[in-house]
Amino acid sequence: MKTNIEVVPIETDVLVIGGGLAGCMAAIKAREYDVRVTVAEKANTLASGCAGTGVDHSWAYIPPIHEKMGWTIDDLVEDHCQMIARGFIRRDLLYMVARENYDRMLDLEKFGINIRFDDSKIPGRFRIVYQFHSMPSSFNFDGRDLKLKLTREARKRGVSIVNRVMVVRLLTAGGRVAGALGVGTSDGKIYSFKARAVVLSTGRANRLTRGVTGVWGNHRIPVNETGDGRAMALRAGLPIINMEFYSPANYSIGNFELNLGSPRNTVQPAAAVTAGDGEVVVPRTRFYDWDNLGREKINARRNREKALAARGNARPSYAQLTREGKGPFYLDLTGGTEEEIKYIEWSIHNEGKGSLFLEYLKKQEGFDFRKDKLEWLPNSSEIAGTAASGLVVDGNLETEVKGLFGAGDEVGGVPWAGAPGAFTMGWHAGELAAREAKKLTAPPEAGGAPAESLKEQVSGMLDNPDGLHWREVEIAVQNLIDYYAGDVRSGPLLSRGVERLREIEKKAVFRAENAHELMRCLEVRSIMDNAAMVLTGSLNRQESRRAPFAFNRVDFPEQDDKNWLAFLALRLKDGGFTASKLPIK
Repeated sequence: MKTNIEVVPIETDVLVIGGGLAGCMAAIKAREYDVRVTVAEKANTLASGCAGTGVDHSWAYIPPIHEKMGWTIDDLVEDHCQMIARGFIRRDLLYMVARENYDRMLDLEKFGINIRFDDSKIPGRFRIVYQFHSMPSSFNFDGRDLKLKLTREARKRGVSIVNRVMVVRLLTAGGRVAGALGVGTSDGKIYSFKARAVVLSTGRANRLTRGVTGVWGNHRIPVNETGDGRAMALRAGLPIINMEFYSPANYSIGNFELNLGSPRNTVQPAAAVTAGDGEVVVPRTRFYDWDNLGREKINARRNREKALAARGNARPSYAQLTREGKGPFYLDLTGGTEEEIKYIEWSIHNEGKGSLFLEYLKKQEGFDFRKDKLEWLPNSSEIAGTAASGLVVDGNLETEVKGLFGAGDEVGGVPWAGAPGAFTMGWHAGELAAREAKKLTAPPEAGGAPAESLKEQVSGMLDNPDGLHWREVEIAVQNLIDYYAGDVRSGPLLSRGVERLREIEKKAVFRAENAHELMRCLEVRSIMDNAAMVLTGSLNRQESRRAPFAFNRVDFPEQDDKNWLAFLALRLKDGGFTASKLPIK
């Protein structure tokens, strides 16, 4: 018997797919234009997305501080372009993020997020620390409950939030977006959304590799972020960039993958990385001397040149140091003052999974940062913020499909946009989507019977007791990527990887015993689409580009800016991929 699947129709003006930071900000802003706004979220907006369990830092150009230094927004942008992206960046989008995120932080304050502290000497009573740039540019703030407060603000403004619905297909009509189709992850129903404009903000692509601990779900990036937006856009004929920059494993807290980083980000200013013999591998940082603010003007070019020179003489990677017998490595805060250690504990408490991690360390391990060190071990490989993979959009975040916008980590071309990119792009995309929606008197009508097609796919999984369990297929894809698209890649390996992935795709007939397993099956479909882009992109980029991407082709060992200083865009056409170069402006 065929499973009888109910179709739930929902009509809205603006549909936001993904309720993370970018999605919530888009929905909140769109409601200012008196349009109907619906958020479709695979999990629950109270704790979804990369920042579902908190975020403690967000970089920005901060006028009341940076103007006193004589440091301009152009200086911050140039820092990011040269020190982080090495020229491989959408400068126009970067400028938008740098310019607008200060105002977005003030908006967060209005929504109930504390960004000011009585013990601060900084103008505005902010806490501002170093992160990516040559000068301190990141707010430290109380962001543990950020998603709770963004959800509350969205609901207060009248946003309709549909949780536990995984959107899997975009609907178009005559080159314009017409809505989307989703599957209920708890009820198994088909949700058919009609919309005048859509914001796509499902985040990064995760679970392309097996975690180093062997424990399912122990990744730095939340397990629900499986590149669904990229997969949907790809199937809709849109180009996706930078998928080849699937990075090798970095090092961080062993056995518990967190967003800490060192020596900057969440564990500054006291944290260093030391080797087993006590040798300092990465020195600790210091707080900026805020008593000197405004007394001397910053020479931004000289500061940047010093930082770049230091990186030019940078230490080898942890993997190389390990091969040289330099390990083990430790995150070491034992040289910090009491004030510094308390500051870092506060910061960790507000960063993703940090509060849980601190509770575990103190209650189960009896750990004390004042005298104990945390071993620094490899984490899982991922398409991280460095890769900046995602949708190709114009300067207004609109894709080739009219009325379809991207936001946050869904957008390609801005390495480590992170939370600032989510706040600013979400806000911007929400505004433009609302304006676009108001131009139409009714949603476009998608042709055919797309809901019936999805019903057939879903019932095929629910009614197939002989199909494959989703974990079987996921492990097969992860093993394939780890081997054929690992730290070192070559044309023959990548070509064989593409062939093997096609074999898996043909054989991957899933079974699902309930709606939750149905979601996992659909996620693995997204994972396979993203894996295909990783392999195909890696095969087409015929160079090595180590900094900052750690992309290594042994058959093309040199960086080739003449031919490859460009974004590589992949597009699905006639059942296969086409690749093209997009100039970096």
